[in-house]
Amino acid sequence: MSVRPATWLLMTMALLMIAPMVAAQSTPEVTIEASLDRDSIGLDEQATLVVVISGRDQNLPAPNLPTLPMFEVYSQGHSTNISIVNGAVTASHTYRYMLLPHKPGTFPIDQIAIVYNNRRYKAGPLELTVLQKGTSVSPRLENQASESDGKSKDYFLEAVVDKTNPYVNEQVTLTLKFYIAVQYYGSPELTEPSTTGFWTELIGNKAPYFQKINGRSYKVIERKYALFPTQTGELTIGRATIRTTVADRSRRYRDPTDLFGDFFGRGVEISIRSESVKIAARPLPDKGKPADFTGTIGKFRIEAIADKTSVEVNQPITLAITISGTGNIKSVAEPSIPDLPDFRVYRASSGEKVSKINDKIGGSKTYEEVFIPSRPGQLEIPALAFNFFDPDLGKYRYLTTRSIKVDVIKPEGYIASPDVPYGAPDLTIGSHARDIRFIKQDLGETSPIGQLLIVTPLYLLVNGLPVLVLAGMIVIRRHRQRLAGNIAYARSRGASRQAKKRLATARKLADKATVTEFYAEISRALTSYIADKLNISPNGLTIDSIEQRLRGKSTDDAFILDVQSILQQCDFARFAPASLTDEDINTSLKKAEQVMTMLEGIRFA
Repeated sequence: MSVRPATWLLMTMALLMIAPMVAAQSTPEVTIEASLDRDSIGLDEQATLVVVISGRDQNLPAPNLPTLPMFEVYSQGHSTNISIVNGAVTASHTYRYMLLPHKPGTFPIDQIAIVYNNRRYKAGPLELTVLQKGTSVSPRLENQASESDGKSKDYFLEAVVDKTNPYVNEQVTLTLKFYIAVQYYGSPELTEPSTTGFWTELIGNKAPYFQKINGRSYKVIERKYALFPTQTGELTIGRATIRTTVADRSRRYRDPTDLFGDFFGRGVEISIRSESVKIAARPLPDKGKPADFTGTIGKFRIEAIADKTSVEVNQPITLAITISGTGNIKSVAEPSIPDLPDFRVYRASSGEKVSKINDKIGGSKTYEEVFIPSRPGQLEIPALAFNFFDPDLGKYRYLTTRSIKVDVIKPEGYIASPDVPYGAPDLTIGSHARDIRFIKQDLGETSPIGQLLIVTPLYLLVNGLPVLVLAGMIVIRRHRQRLAGNIAYARSRGASRQAKKRLATARKLADKATVTEFYAEISRALTSYIADKLNISPNGLTIDSIEQRLRGKSTDDAFILDVQSILQQCDFARFAPASLTDEDINTSLKKAEQVMTMLEGIRFA
């Protein structure tokens, strides 16, 4: 039986519609993957468990971890990445957990899963081996963690470098390590070390981890810098300072990961400093030094790529010269280009990308050069030379690109330019000239006719308005840059707005049914306002510390008593809300608004 063409068309269209549906059903909605940063650890070390959940839905649930009795498990937070490819949205959620072992052995980690749309998605099984002993602690670190009487320190700050005798412009990695074994409040405030004599690049912060020293568990927070000495001789990396609020020493052996163990206790403000570090930067050797050496130091490679290899005469060829590797990429010099009789060469642009891989600064730098051929034929862009000093090998290296053959085509109607004929000095050009167009011998009247265009109102308006708009955009951009680069300024500018929002929320909660939330919102409004103005963390900011800071701003005693009174009433309301009346609530709201008005009149900076 024959099939009509129309029937074939309908069958084909149905298959095309069903195929994507079948493919979508065969593709899982969600994927979940789990991994460990290490397969084995010591009993006094920790491992990081990373769980990645991906899918088309941005609101995917958090993973369910199995019971792990052989470990203490602490969440290290999570991050989200959203990508859009060809209109399809994909969300990826990364969760990190820290595992602290209780005893040695080999332990399976299985059944990490999520439930989504009534389906269970499970990650592959993992296995972690815990050894009796891990990486040994150096005697220097053990000594630094000990007091003079033999007791262990609650906290200390260490500054270490990976090398103390680098070549000039060679990277030195500086690591600040803050060790703390007691509960602390908020985020520690860091005063960066001075690095005079270095070009400095921040590498970043490492995720906090725990380390046992002298039998005591310390939480370690690391921050790393890449330093490039810009001169030879002895250089000094200054002392860094950390300020934070910690638990009272009388409770020093409380678990440092206990978030609520010292919630109602009084904190103590501390300030600790690292030791300064001496660096002896040595000059580059003279042996084997190229005559055209430009000072580039590191490990690099070079390549040159032309956008086209066949052009007509006087048409441009763009040559992209890319130098990539590790080292101070911003100081990489441009390779020299020799004089080329067959080309005119112009600089088009340059750009750089800085990357950080394994605590090393590197990246790539690209120079774009335009080569314009001046004659037809088979021409050649010669190999370009580039030299640098390799500090690991301790010698100079010399690299070249490949030469590039260019086929220059003779355009239609092309005639080689003859020499320009020479004219005698006494030659006069008159109206009878045929090769040069005669204009006139007498200039005539040269005074301006009518009003100058540049002084007309319309001209000034049309040309002045863009200048004013540009000036306004520059002011706005500088303001935004200041907000982005100066955290203290940004917090101070936004403090009043945030406080007013919280007071507005408190006004809506001014009822006996929500008395606890009402007073909590007032307390947050006042405390966060003061913390933002002073650029400190609101966590652990007690009534006594607020009093001390306000007295330092020459505030009168009556106002300080008002601030203490409203904050004490907020604390009282959390524990005895039933004893408060509607009149108490309204009075507290008015008093909070009055206090906020007076706070805005204080100059904190």
